[in-house]
Amino acid sequence: LKLPFLKKRSKILEIVAAKDVIFALAASGVCVAYSRGHLGNDRLCFLNVSPYEVIRSLFFNKANNSIITVSVYKQDNFSSLNCRSTPLEYIRRKEPASGFSLFDTESLRFPGFVEFDDVNGKVLTYSAADKIYKVWDLKNYTHLYSITDDSISEIKISPGIMLLIYHKCPSGAHVPLKILSIDTGDVLLSFKHQL
Repeated sequence: LKLPFLKKRSKILEIVAAKDVIFALAASGVCVAYSRGHLGNDRLCFLNVSPYEVIRSLFFNKANNSIITVSVYKQDNFSSLNCRSTPLEYIRRKEPASGFSLFDTESLRFPGFVEFDDVNGKVLTYSAADKIYKVWDLKNYTHLYSITDDSISEIKISPGIMLLIYHKCPSGAHVPLKILSIDTGDVLLSFKHQL
């Protein structure tokens, strides 16, 4: 595999330590895995599995000992986020292509997003095309529930709960808010914050 982005050096944006493997993500979108420990610090592999994959972020999933890469690709003009989970064991064996895609059913084109929540063991995705928020289990990536509401302005995640912040009311006097259980999506509390 030849990576055209290796032609010039770029600064390291992110370093992730995952047990005995260290990942370094460069501004160019190239990600490299290194072994660490008493046997030395050798390069294991590049995580880019295609020549025009640009990795934008990394997440070490402690729930299942895998590294999640969030990438964009040249073929769609670098506009859609693509997530891939690769168990650390595959990285140690220098087989990053043996990982698997995540959230293939979702259109994660900007302003869509994916957010990993280590504290609650959840993943939040937003498909802007469908206007649907979805919550997934971080351990096995199963879909738990969806939230479809055009009037949501923002979502904040805290231990055990999710805060839905809605657009201001037409008069501008208040902002509707809802607190949901992060595990079930059930509404725990609805109220209005006066401005």
